[in-house]
Amino acid sequence: MKRLVLSENEEISSQHEDIDSKLFYFLMRRLKVSQRELGSNLGDYEPLKVTEYKFEGFPGYGFTDYVPKKRMETKIIEMLYEKDIIDWVYDMNEQNPERVKIVKTIRKFLNFILSDQK
Repeated sequence: MKRLVLSENEEISSQHEDIDSKLFYFLMRRLKVSQRELGSNLGDYEPLKVTEYKFEGFPGYGFTDYVPKKRMETKIIEMLYEKDIIDWVYDMNEQNPERVKIVKTIRKFLNFILSDQK
């Protein structure tokens, strides 16, 4: 009984770390990051700094760091689907392992690019 519980726990933990490394590095290779300043230096005010994330070869699918993460995730999924890189993931069952892997990969990608530890 104890061994059965241990193997179930190992299976659950491996599912949490399971990402599609090919998809992750596909996104990383195409990512272009640029910073812009909005406004000017009037008095003591500093201009607002905006970080733009764009994908090389995929015009129109960029976003800024002021967009909610859920919208970023949806935009990346739409980009990958429209360019025939992945199948449409929201039509699948929520517990489908392929869907879970793709969504986890995209979330890990977003956490990585939005963190300060690049």
